[in-house]
Amino acid sequence: MCGKYSKGGNVPCGMNLCCSATGWCGTSELYCVNGDPQGNTLPCQKGFGSCEVKKGRTCGLDSGTTNGRTIGYYQGSNTRDRYCNQMRPQDIDSTGYTHLYYAFSSIDPKSYAVVAVDPADVALYTEFTALRSRGLQTWIAVGGYDFSNEGDTHKTWSKLCANSRNRAVFIRSLQDFMAKYGFQGVDLDWEYPVAPERGGTEQDTENFVLLVKEMRFAFGMDYGISVTLAPDYWYLRYFDAKAMERSVDFFGFMAYDLHGYWDKDVKTLGAIIRGQADIRDIANDVVPLWFAELDPSKINLGIALYGRGYTVNDTSCNTLGCPFKGASKPGACTHTDGILGLAEIEDLVTTKGLTPKYLPDAIMMELTWDDQWIGYDNADTIARKKGWGDSQCFGGTMAWSVDFASGGYHVG
Repeated sequence: MCGKYSKGGNVPCGMNLCCSATGWCGTSELYCVNGDPQGNTLPCQKGFGSCEVKKGRTCGLDSGTTNGRTIGYYQGSNTRDRYCNQMRPQDIDSTGYTHLYYAFSSIDPKSYAVVAVDPADVALYTEFTALRSRGLQTWIAVGGYDFSNEGDTHKTWSKLCANSRNRAVFIRSLQDFMAKYGFQGVDLDWEYPVAPERGGTEQDTENFVLLVKEMRFAFGMDYGISVTLAPDYWYLRYFDAKAMERSVDFFGFMAYDLHGYWDKDVKTLGAIIRGQADIRDIANDVVPLWFAELDPSKINLGIALYGRGYTVNDTSCNTLGCPFKGASKPGACTHTDGILGLAEIEDLVTTKGLTPKYLPDAIMMELTWDDQWIGYDNADTIARKKGWGDSQCFGGTMAWSVDFASGGYHVG
């Protein structure tokens, strides 16, 4: 809660959202103006965030702002984890990309030095950075979702950010790592600060800002810095992105994985089919960025090169809004419940003679067969999402991940 009803009576809303009269953070007039529009007895609490509805900038659908940067993540782990469709760095079709990110490197939980996730990654680093050219930069992404799962590195981000000595050790190690392997920048993928279930502490918000500022001071303009932002406000509220803005080259907004089979355990959602990258959800989730008054030209819109799917309860109801009983069946290559790479989806369309369906309200595709449902983006919906991003003045896109689309799949 926020304002006078919060712990200590002084907690503001993260990302500068409005604090309602009853102590909840939100973005609508009920939070930002008055919760009682007729009697005006429930005004926004001033001093704990905005008390004004904020809207982002507007640019034309054909403004082309998202063409400013086209970033593609590459999962080095695909070379050892995939059953088929493996992609080495030398096999990446970099056409149209301005940046490629190697995902991920890890951090030693004791020394705070940057290290490989797996020894096999080391041999891939220089193969990856050899792709760099005048128009293409190669960066390293540090962390990732699994890094903050329960285990040895569960609290590593919080601990390394907790004091200036640990931050300095990390920064020096990162500089040495990038110089050794030829990386030109770093993407900080902390998922997520403060959240206790992700190993966080209340001090993370301020300490993350300090880390980024100290990195920029140490790097000068020798290396680039980007920060990945959570897509949902539950985690996004703990980022002080505005305080980081001058120190980073840009931010990445993960506009994917918004829904999945895990929804069945969320009381407010339940086991109902929802798209993982429905434009209606994305449009709602980006609003806090405008309350924080972030420059949209420094934000990259996330694009998914994979689909999320479900096994439905009843084959007669197999679309958005229908009940599901579990994740979709694993693909032959990714071999993971609830997910299919674009290469696998395209293969299913061909081998099973399936017809994908476009869902205009969601700006996404759906594919159904037997008791399976997959929602995903193809070249057409990606172009349409980029058009929406252009209307919001986003400065670029970032795709997760190029190895899901073997054979070349261009976002740019």
